[in-house]
Amino acid sequence: METNCRSQWKVAPRWVVVGAALALAGCNSSNKHFVLVHGAWMGAWAWADVAAQLEAKGASVQTVELPAHGADTTPPTQVTLDSYVAAVVAAVDAAPAKPILVGHSMGGVVISQAAEQRASKLAELVYVAGFLPKNGDSLQSLSGADQGSHLGPALVINQSAGTASVPSAQRQDIFCADCSTSELNTLQTNYRDEPLAPFGQPVQLTDANFGSVKKFYVYTSNDHAISYGFQQQMTTGVSLSASKVLATSHSPFLSDSEEVATTLTGW
Repeated sequence: METNCRSQWKVAPRWVVVGAALALAGCNSSNKHFVLVHGAWMGAWAWADVAAQLEAKGASVQTVELPAHGADTTPPTQVTLDSYVAAVVAAVDAAPAKPILVGHSMGGVVISQAAEQRASKLAELVYVAGFLPKNGDSLQSLSGADQGSHLGPALVINQSAGTASVPSAQRQDIFCADCSTSELNTLQTNYRDEPLAPFGQPVQLTDANFGSVKKFYVYTSNDHAISYGFQQQMTTGVSLSASKVLATSHSPFLSDSEEVATTLTGW
C-alpha cells in the first residue's frame, strides 16, 4: 500500500502544526526529507509536480504555504518577513529528520533567516534561482541590484493595499518564458499580488549559524526575474557544496519539474 509522504502546512500566528512527525513517520522514504518554500507571487502549489516526483523517488516532502500566498487568507498588510520565517521554522521543527530546506526566488531569503534560527536542525540549504543574502541584505536591496532583471520596470505598487503586482501580460516573460500553455495557465490562475512589507526587512545572519549549513545552488540560465548574472554574483565568495545550471527560465518547477527533482535527489 502506498503512503503519501507530502504534507502542506499553512502556518501563520494563528495556525499550529499538529502531528506532523506522526503523519510522516509511516512514510517509506530514501532518508531524504525536503521542506520546499515557494517564491513571491506564488504559493505551495508551485511545487506540486516536483513534490510528487520526489515522493516517487522515495523522499518525504513538506511544502510550506507562506502567509498571504496561495490559499492562505492572511491580509497582505499583516505579513512580515518574520511571519514567513515562522512558517518555515514550524515545518523544520515538524520534520521527522533533518530536512533539506529548499527555497525558490524570494524564498531564498526566507530559508536563509530560518537557517539562522535552526542551523543545527538542517541537513542543507538549496537555492533554486533563489536570493542568497549576506548579513544586512533585504529583498529590496538584492532585487534592486539586479540590472538584468525584467521585474523591476514591470512592478505596479499599491501602497494602500500594501502590495506589488505584475501585470498579467508580462508574467510569462518574467516568471516562465519556457512554460507550455498549460503551465502558464497554472501560474496565471494561482497568481496573487505580493505583500510589500517583507521586502524592506534586512536579514540578520551569522557565520556561526547560517554560515555553518551546507549550501547548494540551482542556477537558471534563461531567467528574466533574477538574472543568471546576478545569481552568479550572489554566489561569488560563497562556499557551495555543489551547483547546477538549468537552461530554464525562473520557474523550472513548472517547465522542467523532472530535472529539478533529479537535481535535488542527486546531491
